Amino acid sequence: MKLGFLAGFSEDIVKFAGDGPFECLEVGIPEECVGDSREAGAERERAKALLDEHGIIIASLQVPMPSIRTSKEELQEHLAHLSQVIDVANFMGGAVLTGAGPRGYDPSKSLADNVAMFKEVYAPIAELLTKKGAKMGFENWPAGSPFSDDASLAATPESWEAMFSTVDAESLGLEFDPSHLIWQWVDPYQAVRDFSKKIHMVHLKDTEINNDRLSRVGTHGGGWWRYRLPGFGCLDWWKFFAILNEEGYKGNAVIEHEDPVFSGERHLEGLTISGCYLRQLIFA
Repeated sequence: MKLGFLAGFSEDIVKFAGDGPFECLEVGIPEECVGDSREAGAERERAKALLDEHGIIIASLQVPMPSIRTSKEELQEHLAHLSQVIDVANFMGGAVLTGAGPRGYDPSKSLADNVAMFKEVYAPIAELLTKKGAKMGFENWPAGSPFSDDASLAATPESWEAMFSTVDAESLGLEFDPSHLIWQWVDPYQAVRDFSKKIHMVHLKDTEINNDRLSRVGTHGGGWWRYRLPGFGCLDWWKFFAILNEEGYKGNAVIEHEDPVFSGERHLEGLTISGCYLRQLIFA
């Protein structure tokens, strides 16, 4: 398991990663690298050379996840672009395609009906991924209030089970982020055990619970939880990695830095501190 972090792709970021306790990155897809043109090919080669120079790999590429409300015409356009993005991912050594979603949840419909909408959009995507030897992981960010209008379908283990039983493809899975489960009071450890075979990528982010605030405002109030870097929240990271190891997880893991304490000028400091902490816990 390689350790990395989520960031925009740049020479400074690659150098920072190589100089620190990191081996990989998750980045947004550099659009200049996409396509069949000579210029795009040259950009891919330059990016790969920079990564090789600093001993870093691209573990995952963030891509837009089409809404489950996507029309057939829009889906065809997305598939054409996704095919070229997969070529970049494969050029980079088999990077997993990741992103938050799929959004478009319709609360006026049942979970089963929403999953049927998901199938119409993502069965063709799964077919393309399988054909080209690529994988996609849905980050389980609820996109606001879970299961509200236009929220993400991939918010809870119940919805994951419905999604993956309906579109049963090895190419589709999760970018598992325990932080989003904590504030929903979903057991992240049991979720890892139950869905370990569908985890294609891991987001390392923690959640801090302010119990004093929670006891005053309740779960429907605000300000009783916040995202933290691993090591500063309430997750038992040793237990988390132990379960991943027991379940045979062979993928990579990246820090998603949304910690308000280490924001601004302290952003890179926070990544380094959390990276050094996690390096002690990650199984080879």
